[in-house]
Amino acid sequence: GGVVGMLEVIESDFTRLKSETEVSEHTAAQEYDRFMKESTTAKEKKHEAEFKLSLDKDQAEFERSQTQKDLRTTGEELAKATQYFEELKPACIQVHVSFEERVAQRKEEIEALREAYKILDQKSGGATA
Repeated sequence: GGVVGMLEVIESDFTRLKSETEVSEHTAAQEYDRFMKESTTAKEKKHEAEFKLSLDKDQAEFERSQTQKDLRTTGEELAKATQYFEELKPACIQVHVSFEERVAQRKEEIEALREAYKILDQKSGGATA
């Protein structure tokens, strides 16, 4: 058989080709599914990483703004304290009274206290007597 033999060869080639094609399609479908699963997982991980980075960035920016605000407030407090110090400095550092005058004032204060004690002693002694 020429024609029948040729048809049998064609049928055999077609069956083999069909079988090879089905196996090839099945393998390609499995590879596609695996690739899509890996891609989806990678995409989700990258999205999560991006989201976390975004949150970290927002937190860092918030903390930075709070720190700058604290720095400004502390700077203002320092300026006020420095100004107050400058106002007090002359009274604390400059001596307007000589040492001798201060000694005389202290003696007067001590004498006044002694007199006050005597008066108190007399009143308490006079009240009990």
